[in-house]
Amino acid sequence: MHISCKWIFACLFVLGLHSQQTESSEQGLAIAKWAEKLSRELYDLGNAITNRTAMAKRYKTHNARVEVRNPNALLVEIKENIERMVDRKIDAVRCIQQVAESEAELFDYTSNNTEYYYYNSKYSSVEGEPPDALEIPDPIAPNRWMYIPMVLNNDTHFYNIPVNTTHSSVHVPLNIYDRHRSPQQYIEWSEALDEVFVQNYKSDPSLSWQYFGSTTGVMRHYPAMRWMQDDSEIDLFDCRTRTWFIEAATCTKDVIILVDSSGSMQGMRKHIASLTISSILDTFSNNDYINVMNYSMGTNYTVPCFEDMLVQATNENINTFKKAVQNLDPDNKSNSSIALEHAFALLEKYRTVERCGANMECNQMIMLVTDGIAGNLSTVFDMYNRINNTDGVSIPVRVFTYLIGVEVLNVNEIMWAACTNRGYYSHVESLEEVTGSVYKYIPVIARPLVLQRDVHPVSWTHAYADTTYDDENDKVFNEPYRLLTSVAVPAFDKKINNENDTMTAELLGVAATDVPIDEIRKLTMPYKIGVMGYAFLVSNNGYIIMHPSFRPVFNKTVLKENYNSVDFMEVEQHDVNLPPRKIDPNSTVYRLRQALVDGQSGSFHDATLKYHYDNIRRITRQSYDYYYSPIEGTPFSLGLAMPDKYGNLSIVVKDEVKRAAHIGKNVTVFLKEIFNGSNWRVHPKWVYCKYHYLEGHEFDSPEKELLHFIERINGSSFLKHRQHIAKNQHWDSFNQIYVEDNDEVECGRITLGEDDYYCDEDLMRRLIFDAKITMNDYDDKWNFVTKRDETLFLRYNATLRFVATMSGLTRWEYIFGEDENNTKTEFGDWHSRAIDETWYKSAVLQNQHDDNSSVFSVPFEIGDQPDVLVTSSSAIFYQDGVHKIPASVVGFQFSHKHFYKRFFEITTQVDANATPCGDLLDCYVIDNSGYILISPTLDNTGKFFGEVEGAVMHSMLVENLFEEIKVYDFQGLCFNESAKSSDVGRLVTPGNLILSLINGLFANILWFFMRTQLYHMWDPNFIAAEDMFTTPYPRIDEDDDDEATVSSETDDEIEIVQPKEEEKIRTYYPCDLQRSLFIMNHTKVKRGYSGEVPRTYSRPFYIKHIRNSNLIIVAVNVSHSQRDINYTTDPSFVEYPVGVEHPCQKIDLTTLPRRGLTECFNSHPDEALIDICGESSKTYANILLFVSGLMILFYIT
Repeated sequence: MHISCKWIFACLFVLGLHSQQTESSEQGLAIAKWAEKLSRELYDLGNAITNRTAMAKRYKTHNARVEVRNPNALLVEIKENIERMVDRKIDAVRCIQQVAESEAELFDYTSNNTEYYYYNSKYSSVEGEPPDALEIPDPIAPNRWMYIPMVLNNDTHFYNIPVNTTHSSVHVPLNIYDRHRSPQQYIEWSEALDEVFVQNYKSDPSLSWQYFGSTTGVMRHYPAMRWMQDDSEIDLFDCRTRTWFIEAATCTKDVIILVDSSGSMQGMRKHIASLTISSILDTFSNNDYINVMNYSMGTNYTVPCFEDMLVQATNENINTFKKAVQNLDPDNKSNSSIALEHAFALLEKYRTVERCGANMECNQMIMLVTDGIAGNLSTVFDMYNRINNTDGVSIPVRVFTYLIGVEVLNVNEIMWAACTNRGYYSHVESLEEVTGSVYKYIPVIARPLVLQRDVHPVSWTHAYADTTYDDENDKVFNEPYRLLTSVAVPAFDKKINNENDTMTAELLGVAATDVPIDEIRKLTMPYKIGVMGYAFLVSNNGYIIMHPSFRPVFNKTVLKENYNSVDFMEVEQHDVNLPPRKIDPNSTVYRLRQALVDGQSGSFHDATLKYHYDNIRRITRQSYDYYYSPIEGTPFSLGLAMPDKYGNLSIVVKDEVKRAAHIGKNVTVFLKEIFNGSNWRVHPKWVYCKYHYLEGHEFDSPEKELLHFIERINGSSFLKHRQHIAKNQHWDSFNQIYVEDNDEVECGRITLGEDDYYCDEDLMRRLIFDAKITMNDYDDKWNFVTKRDETLFLRYNATLRFVATMSGLTRWEYIFGEDENNTKTEFGDWHSRAIDETWYKSAVLQNQHDDNSSVFSVPFEIGDQPDVLVTSSSAIFYQDGVHKIPASVVGFQFSHKHFYKRFFEITTQVDANATPCGDLLDCYVIDNSGYILISPTLDNTGKFFGEVEGAVMHSMLVENLFEEIKVYDFQGLCFNESAKSSDVGRLVTPGNLILSLINGLFANILWFFMRTQLYHMWDPNFIAAEDMFTTPYPRIDEDDDDEATVSSETDDEIEIVQPKEEEKIRTYYPCDLQRSLFIMNHTKVKRGYSGEVPRTYSRPFYIKHIRNSNLIIVAVNVSHSQRDINYTTDPSFVEYPVGVEHPCQKIDLTTLPRRGLTECFNSHPDEALIDICGESSKTYANILLFVSGLMILFYIT
């Protein structure tokens, strides 16, 4: 019989294939056995150590209930808490404003009191200080008798800063002489503000700093304190240049700065103009819209990507403009007419089309910075800045002119341009005159506000960092930074405005107080919002005030440039497939943002969010419901984001205190029993109970504070005090809460006693309930129930177990008692935040896939470190009828090395046809985010699997075992690292040596000049120009101690000076980053493969899910080759098209909706009667002014 060779070959192929499949199936079966054995041991270990079954039953036995709640009602409750706080801050500043106006009006301006005394924040001595501790500049040293000594004590409420809460003190700017008439008068009459300061604080102890800044630049602040600054720094603070002052006085502004860049603006004029523009830009805030154009024969935008638009005056935009202006190269002749026409056209577009509407409600300005105007500009103004309406001719745009330089022409023309356009003219001859000249535009803008007399608009600043905050001294806030917003109201000088023969409209000053963002966060009741839910606050500009993904500081030290202009669209990343920075107006996040900005109330449902956590190293998709409403009295809107699976559910528990009293237990004994020992913590950021006045009520820990208040609970009543008690309120039956009636200003609120306190009743009730049901498990010393349990504990070296609850309670126990030395940092010291801990969130998320499952994890990239621990956590969901809600999380920790050893003990047990883990089979255990718990080498522990086995990761992605999800970090910070000294040394020539010596000489002269304050004799408006010439972005400071060796050879020779040991410095800059994060497909992984996984470019491999966990085994056959593919979760740069440089990639954000501020005043009919519109600068023939200006020039160049 003839047999075909083709047939024989086919048979052999089939037999070979069958043999391979059989071998693969046997290998897959072996791996399945490994996974099952590991699963059984880990599951049994977890059950035994956490006692989770019994823990889950206790909710039912203690009569807990799951109720359906209305998230809108929770929103209203949180909103009411915040609005009560807001109302008290507004009342406080209104009371200051009212007293200030009254006292200023009654003050006798004609008195000539040469002997007056006051508390000076800088120069008053402090009791207990050495006599030589205070250095007073020589010119004012003879006046030290004026400065009353202060008695200061550290106050916990004021972040442990030494203060005196019985009176205020006064800050006088560097350039202001306190014995001049206007500052003296303000200091004298404003002493009466102490009474209202103290009253405000006694009725609302949560008040932070209160202050009244006057138009003289002198500021009175409460409580009294020594002005904080480094001894090596110049005090440049002037309240008139602060955001809270300017916004209260001027409201929203549209501004175009026109800078002359013709050839005559070279040299010193360019530097004066640059500093002038920089100082103008520093007076703007997020509510202002700006652009800067330069002109010679034509007009150009200094930042090309901002062409034909106004952009918000954010820090990064302002810094971009500053850099662009400094890089201008003056050339050619100037044509100011063309520049003005361009500016007027752009402002008209925004006035009539974009933002202001037909009523022209905007404050619009052109600021012209030039050394002269050639010709008459009346034709331009008549055409573009005169509008005929029913009230006559209106002038919609103010024109402010800054004439630069000493020898100038056509002064009358440039003065006329300002005076006929509701503006102000300033002549800036030198650098030291810049700030005083720039400030003069603010009272002009404020004229309509002052003239209308009746309305005192409330303004709120954007969030900003308190640069004076010192975390080393503060034991309460305990953060590397402190974010604030300030509320302010303007005060009018009624006496001058009423009694002058000529029409005037003088601003008296601005009253304000700080509101720490953390104080708002404490009112949001996170325990009611629940795990993975969160509250957020957004401004009228769509910028984040409060959000869990808001990261204003990098590495706890570097404040980001754009920290207070992070848009809601940049932190809420919904699951849409769009390129970075692209905006879809139909998306949920866009519509949600618009509703928040517009101050609407409502909700959005079923929005899929890319929820990242664990420092943007893990991710999941979650469906969220959003609820939002405006905060009355502010430009802010409050939002709640709630997981749609359980966000509308709440656990309701019994009052265990009343129950104990009812059955005859001693309540004090009962509470001490359930809070016995030291192995428990409460959430450090939540308010359980607290004294209104923190000073004198300090506690070493939140737990000791809690125990203190627990002793005050009795059986007849629970603690029902709330932080802000309403004088008048009504019952909201729909939302089941009391709502305060706060229509009137209350300047005489009930004052609080030093020992008055408040408690969150609901939180305390839940905490006591949780303490009771967890007490028995963690009160007694651990005893093993069975011998097998003890064997499992020892096999994995399981040393610790813990529980955390929705009330913020965390308990733990060391199984073998080896770490119970209280001098050591314990588990609860590292993990006290309960529902905010990563292992808590991970357990709740894992429960969605398997309600009997635990999450296992190790620290990222921990490698072969000693004593690495594996953390396991499991969520306890309490089910009541058809409703199920996360109630707590239990967990334990065990030795990674014991886990590693046990894994390889199991994986070396195979049948004859299977391969054990070892030489030919690399075995891994990875978690549901792709991070390695076990690998052939301990060095890979905590690494991302794709960095080690990229080709295998690629195959798993192709097979949909894992999914790659891209997220963007629009708050990224990057840095350039460079050597402080060049590797090739520094080139020293005779020329630059002389320049270096001159710079040093002039620096010392100017320093003497400023320290002695001699400039008071010549220019009351001098302010040092230091800010202009320092890098505007936070960076690591450089040392300037390098010395150069100078050659003694002839002038024609040079010497290479070798550098000292090289030091690295980092310069930070904002950047957009992207990450690829990964998530396991639980459904497909559980279904698994009996043999090899289909592969693309990778070696043969097998996977098997470890049941009841978030882990899988991946076994890779290393006898085959594979492609070199790499996946990582590390961040990388977002690449934008060529030419799109920061911040131009954000250009689409400028088109997003914004809400203008209310109660802005742009014009008043009586303003035309005011004829003060400018003044010329005086020329001071003094060598010190010349030297200071020349020195600054050297530093610029």
